[in-house]
Amino acid sequence: MSKLIERIFYKQRAEFAETLPERDVRFSFPENVEEIKDIAYLPDNDPSHRLDIYRPADQADKTLPVLINIHGGGLIMGCKEFNRYFNARLCQLGYVVFSLEYPLVPDCTFFDQCHTVFQAFDFVRDHAESYHGDTSTVYAVGDSGGACLLTYCAAMQNAPAVAKAAGVTPSTFSIRALGLISGMFYTNKHDSIGMFLPGYLYGKHYKKSAFAAYVNPEHPDIVRALPPCLLITSQNDSLQHYTLQFEQALTKQQVPHQLINYPKNKELTHAFSVFEPFLDASTDTLQQIHQFFTNTTEQPTQK
Repeated sequence: MSKLIERIFYKQRAEFAETLPERDVRFSFPENVEEIKDIAYLPDNDPSHRLDIYRPADQADKTLPVLINIHGGGLIMGCKEFNRYFNARLCQLGYVVFSLEYPLVPDCTFFDQCHTVFQAFDFVRDHAESYHGDTSTVYAVGDSGGACLLTYCAAMQNAPAVAKAAGVTPSTFSIRALGLISGMFYTNKHDSIGMFLPGYLYGKHYKKSAFAAYVNPEHPDIVRALPPCLLITSQNDSLQHYTLQFEQALTKQQVPHQLINYPKNKELTHAFSVFEPFLDASTDTLQQIHQFFTNTTEQPTQK
């Protein structure tokens, strides 16, 4: 793999991390949210194997649905701290939110990331009740690269062939519905993502591997295995075309889903509800996520 490309990835990661202090200046953390930081979900002292928990402080003893959040960043950058205010606002709607950290490419492969996410799922399954989380009612939200990772992990839970091709053993922790914000669903297109990222995600010779067919997220084994999905994008989302195309795949395979496509607005850029969680449209997005999840509560979980 090109060392130049790797240096670019690390530079982007460092520049992204530099934006964190500015967010703490611009945003105020809600007083009615309890935040528990940096819980190790694996006993190895690796910072990429930690999670944060958010609970409504005024519902301390109430059992609430569990919501797992997977941050974005194109699978090469980002961190759970960037999603801090987004998760706090989700929490206020009545969830115990578990915000996951995971290792980033090129320090690992996409398959390593899936494996790690499933280990985090297992931890949440085994410990959520300690934080008054209802393990029978579990949802998950991901943005950008996190939405891609979440989509594949959710599919692997119901598609043994996909999991086998990835060399991954899925968690048995059942996810009832997904919220997919500005998803980086496609890594197989002839664009800036598809030109540089796949070899790092899937390995240099991935086109000859058992996983080759599944690099296309529209593969029926993937799409049919998904629980109900809420897709969120906007006219100013740089990856809007990914969401619109993936929505067509869900429609073709008759997977229950809903699409929210916000109109043209310079404030509503890629994953705006995560980047700018206090916008009016972000508040609306959070409410739409909550309503979609609520509507799935009485439906049977995906087999």
